[in-house]
Amino acid sequence: MEKIKRIQKLEEAADLIGNAIDLISDALQGTSEESHAAAYIIPHLENWIGNGNPYDKDIFQYIESLQEEEEFEED
Repeated sequence: MEKIKRIQKLEEAADLIGNAIDLISDALQGTSEESHAAAYIIPHLENWIGNGNPYDKDIFQYIESLQEEEEFEED
């Protein structure tokens, strides 16, 4: 797979995770599960798109790594 396609897939995944965060937040707003989601699942998802722990690797760091590495051969 070409590097550009890999990067596009990662960018799409980041967009989908952002959409999932919005959907989960909206669905649970005003329910008894809202605080639990805000404490657990939402921060984990945000972490994967760079809005969380700076010590964890997020999708955009994977993109940067791919951009920096040489094109590799596939078997």
